[in-house]
Order: sequence, then structure tokens, then C-alpha cells
Amino acid sequence: MLKKPLFWETIILLVIAGILHIVATIYHLYWSIYEFDSLVHFLSGAAVSSLFLWLYFFSGYFSPQRRNLIKFLIISILGTMFVSLSWETYELIFGQTMVAKLDYPYDTMIDLITGLLGAVVACFYAYIKEYNKEMIIKNQQ
Repeated sequence: MLKKPLFWETIILLVIAGILHIVATIYHLYWSIYEFDSLVHFLSGAAVSSLFLWLYFFSGYFSPQRRNLIKFLIISILGTMFVSLSWETYELIFGQTMVAKLDYPYDTMIDLITGLLGAVVACFYAYIKEYNKEMIIKNQQ
């Protein structure tokens, strides 16, 4: 498991996003640095995308027959949007947002878009890594 592709990248992204969130909460960085929230959502989107890609393609729990860019994108986007929408719903239900009611739809859309961008970047990273591995194997044969 520790040597599977994307495992360590996923762990590192999760730790960085978690540490940034904790530091931002303690030192009020979300309110004092305008785009800090977008940075954390981007990294979180990349981490969640990597997690879903690792689970589906590399963990051994599933056995996908074909690995192409479309499948990578579908797994990445659906997994990340599920977690992102769940998080935004949690914030709304439990009043965890500090944004004014008029700004809430805008803030939520920015959060979802930056999470999606992080997911797409992680998806392309994972796909290119997998594609390069396949090319090396083909060249050795």
C-alpha cells in the first residue's frame, strides 16, 4: 500500500491542507488574507481528488479494466464534488460560515470552483504519472 502510486502525494496534500486550515482558523487568515480560502480549497480539492483516484485505480479495492483520461476525470470530479458539496452543506446547516448572507452564494461558488480546479490539476498529474509508467513498461518489453 505504501508503494502504490499517489499514496504519498495524497497524504502530503491532506497534511498540508489540514495544517493550513488549522493555522488559518487560529490566526484568522481566512479573513485577513483575501485569497487564503481559495488556496486551501484548491489544495483540498487536489487532495480529495488524489484520494479518490488512489482508491479507485491504485489501492486494489477495485479492479478497473481500462485506465483512460475520461475515467480519471470522472472519478476525480465526482469524488471531489461530492466531498465539496457535503462540506458546503455542513457549513450551511451548522452555521460554520462567517460570510454575510448576501455574499454566501458567491463565496460558495468560488469554493467549489477552486476545489474543482485542484481536482483537475491532481487528475492530470495522476494520469500523466500513470501514462509515463505504462510507456516505460512498453519500452522495456
